Amino acid sequence: MSAAVLSGIVVFFSFTLEVITGFGGAVTAVSFVTALLGMHTGVVILTMIAIIPQLSVIIRNWRKIDWKNYLIIVGLMFPFLFVGRALQSMVDTAILKKILACFIIAVSVFRLVQFYILSRRRGSAEEGEKADVKWYSYLALVGAGVIHGMFSSGGPLAIIYSSSAIKDRDSFRSTMCMLWVTLNSILTVSYALDGSITTEMLRIALVMIPFVIGGIIAGNLIVRRVNNKGFSVVVYACLLVTGIFLLV
Repeated sequence: MSAAVLSGIVVFFSFTLEVITGFGGAVTAVSFVTALLGMHTGVVILTMIAIIPQLSVIIRNWRKIDWKNYLIIVGLMFPFLFVGRALQSMVDTAILKKILACFIIAVSVFRLVQFYILSRRRGSAEEGEKADVKWYSYLALVGAGVIHGMFSSGGPLAIIYSSSAIKDRDSFRSTMCMLWVTLNSILTVSYALDGSITTEMLRIALVMIPFVIGGIIAGNLIVRRVNNKGFSVVVYACLLVTGIFLLV
């Protein structure tokens, strides 16, 4: 089985998650895809194809986008995309991924424990969603910009802000996907301008497209079964899984 097809299988499961939660596709796939295709090739291809499932969520939920929080997130992440791109060739990305993974796991475990404790006290995990946006959430967005520039995987850090600022499930998903379409489009254009996108990358991306479409269909079928009350628990459970994947 070719590396492109194996990567496509990973992409199917990863982008199913992307459609369900509005994030996590690239960060779940990046460790496996870059191991199969190489760091630079894997990151560029994931950046390009991730736009497809993200657009599918936006088209279905356009009116749900929280434009105020979208502008806050983009405003803090955008300038640091190019810092991340510059750091790609200057730092040991393997070490950085391990540090990021540990941070993601710590945050997700903390929030899941918080949801559990509050659900035991009040009988509803929804009470755990009432935390205000903390000061460190804005710093997390800066870090998300750097990480997204390096790995196209800034979602886990961006979630620290958006999960507190945006409570409605469909609003959260559509706003996050609008964010990723914006940033991934900018990165794709920058890759094209500096010659990073090769004919071979485009060929591999085309092989992956059917798997991407399959992920979109599966994700839309599953998300209908997730109620708004339990959505934050699902988000942080997925965040925990992505952190574990980053350690692989």
